[in-house]
Amino acid sequence: MPSLAAALLILLLLVLPSSASAQAGVSYQVPADNPFVGVPDAAPEVYSLGLRNPYRWSFDRQTGDVLIGDVGQSLREEIDWVSAAAARGANFGWACREGKLPGARAGDPEYPCPASGLVEPLFDYAHPPTSGAAVTGGFVVRDTTLVGLEGRYLYGDFFPGEIRSLALDFSAPDDKPTGLALPLLVSFGEDASGRLYAVSLDGGVVRLVSGGSPGTLAAQPLAGPFASPIAIGTFPGDASRLFVAERAGAVRLVEGDAVRPTPFLDLGEFGVSTTGERGLASVVAAPDYAVSGHIYVFYTDLDNDTRIDEFTRSEDDPERADPMSRRNILTIERSERPWHHGGQMHFGSDGCLWIATGDAGGGGEGEDDELNNAQDPGTLLGKLLRIDPDPRGVGGPVCGAPVPAAAPPGQPVSPAPDGTAPSPSATARRRQRVLRLGGAVVRVRCDEACSVSAGGTLLVRGRKLLLRRAAATLAANERSRLLVRVRPRARRLLRTALRRGGHPRVVMRLRATDGAGNRSAAVRRGVRVRR
Repeated sequence: MPSLAAALLILLLLVLPSSASAQAGVSYQVPADNPFVGVPDAAPEVYSLGLRNPYRWSFDRQTGDVLIGDVGQSLREEIDWVSAAAARGANFGWACREGKLPGARAGDPEYPCPASGLVEPLFDYAHPPTSGAAVTGGFVVRDTTLVGLEGRYLYGDFFPGEIRSLALDFSAPDDKPTGLALPLLVSFGEDASGRLYAVSLDGGVVRLVSGGSPGTLAAQPLAGPFASPIAIGTFPGDASRLFVAERAGAVRLVEGDAVRPTPFLDLGEFGVSTTGERGLASVVAAPDYAVSGHIYVFYTDLDNDTRIDEFTRSEDDPERADPMSRRNILTIERSERPWHHGGQMHFGSDGCLWIATGDAGGGGEGEDDELNNAQDPGTLLGKLLRIDPDPRGVGGPVCGAPVPAAAPPGQPVSPAPDGTAPSPSATARRRQRVLRLGGAVVRVRCDEACSVSAGGTLLVRGRKLLLRRAAATLAANERSRLLVRVRPRARRLLRTALRRGGHPRVVMRLRATDGAGNRSAAVRRGVRVRR
């Protein structure tokens, strides 16, 4: 006879939407304020619907607005702009509309379109008569060094590669060239300070810098090499670092504009399909990465299914992810439909993971979205999804915090009371001469102004001995060296253990507290004691 837990799991498998692996409530949770929670025959993960292939989208770091580049079929490419609050339950119109024109399903009696309420695109443009088109959505510029571009939206197109800027104004979008183009423009990215980057599938990753005259751009290449780079992930709290995803499945860590030679993560051993539009599409680090060490990847597996997995930073080597930590968050079954995967993920200011999915396409010209996936709230295809991927979370924003309510789009979000714990980061050499130093050294940093307290335990000859605590007050992103000292009695035991060939260890623990009194979870670092 099955246990109660097993019976509940079987029930969960039966009631979840057939397009997704049954993991809600198990590997992730659905925020209670998602618009389709409790709606019969609807997938509760859905936040917005009516998208064709929202390959690249972003949040405006100043306002929280959502900007989506949605790839069209054969007529128009479109850019959508709504506040995060207005995105709740929003219908972006595909396949009833393509850009500002009637879409492939307009007038279809089998799948009637909504009579009203579709989100009007901010901007759309026609396909050129002699080449393809696929919009590559970018970011709103908040980097003040990009003269003449602040507050404008950067975007491009995969085929011509030209990067353009767009005024956020429904009455007059004011679309302009920036004078910069990259072949096979596949993605844009943003670092923790708001500097912007662009990615060429040909192998180039560049920082966008001022072109010398207002409104223009130039490219400052990052040292490679990269193999078919496809996306950039922000490194929370550290503007000197970035994650760069490569299409075949590698995630590389860039530090100081130079890529580390060993991949941070390689999905190759798990199986990544790179046929057609498939492959690793994006990588995103959790807002509390300094504490949790979690990153999330969106890719196509060998069964052509869309898969989102979580990995955790290795305790032994913080510059790499632990491949054994792999945890599947969400798998969307796509059968034999290899088109329109979407693929961009971002964490919102609400602490939730937002995911864009494509509609899976159709059987050919004129038959795109023949299954009406984008308009069907019961499937996860052609949607903007919103989930909590880590309900066990150990710090940082808690998914389900109120979505910023700025509406119409473009209005600065009023700051909410600070309820977010700081995210300290810590690095320590794996082997240290603790006796010579008088203790164990740890280098710490905080993503905001905070006070840090560090202590630890010496593990020697089966005994646990407390170390003296050390403390520091840090400005945002300031680095500090802390020495967690060994007490006199512990020094004697440590000296004896080393002389006898023992292998003592130090486990250090630190916490950070910000000005509002929010306290982080503990960060742990282990050190092996050497002679």
